[in-house]
Amino acid sequence: MSTTTRDDRPARRDIPGAPAPRLRYVPADGSWWWSPECWALHGFEAGDVVLTTDLVLAHVDPEDRDRWWSTFSAATVHPVHARFRMRDARGQEHHVAAVCRRTDDGALEADLVDVTRLVAAEGSRLASSQIAASAASRATIEQAKGLLTAAFGITPELGFAVLREASMRSNVSLRTIADGIVEHVVDRAVRVESLAAALEPFLLGVGPDDVRAGDRRDSVRPDTV
Repeated sequence: MSTTTRDDRPARRDIPGAPAPRLRYVPADGSWWWSPECWALHGFEAGDVVLTTDLVLAHVDPEDRDRWWSTFSAATVHPVHARFRMRDARGQEHHVAAVCRRTDDGALEADLVDVTRLVAAEGSRLASSQIAASAASRATIEQAKGLLTAAFGITPELGFAVLREASMRSNVSLRTIADGIVEHVVDRAVRVESLAAALEPFLLGVGPDDVRAGDRRDSVRPDTV
């Protein structure tokens, strides 16, 4: 005997999305209309304030105001997109994407999408990436400073000054010069006897050969029964 199960959940396409905040402006008489979602985006209850062009634009960031108004007021029947920042009645900043269009009766409408969380997430990702890149850059520079300190018998501070001077004279980034120094020394793999002898007392008799031998021993695992 076979049985069938019935999924009574509505199909995804049958679930209506939340209405986007919408605003409407009629240039002929200067009147405005906001949907309930648009009132909420601006931090108001419907009817809290009288909608005027000055009030609407006052909520837009001054740096974005002219660009946003130019895009919105010049919209045609073909939708155009705009991005701007705004502050609601509580002073909270929002990043907003808008789809603007002119209706058949000559009014201007815009559907708004609050993308603040997306902007914050992207900003966090970029910051993390930049921090990681900065840490890698500092590590390479520190290695180059150490090599210059050993090669010229100078302090780490003077080693960094040498790197910085070389960068300015060659118009090449300090990180690039540091990369070249580290890569050159590592690739040569030349033992500096005098420096090695001077460092041995600090290493308690341990040298590279001892470490390599230990690694080889660790890599050999007896068969288990």
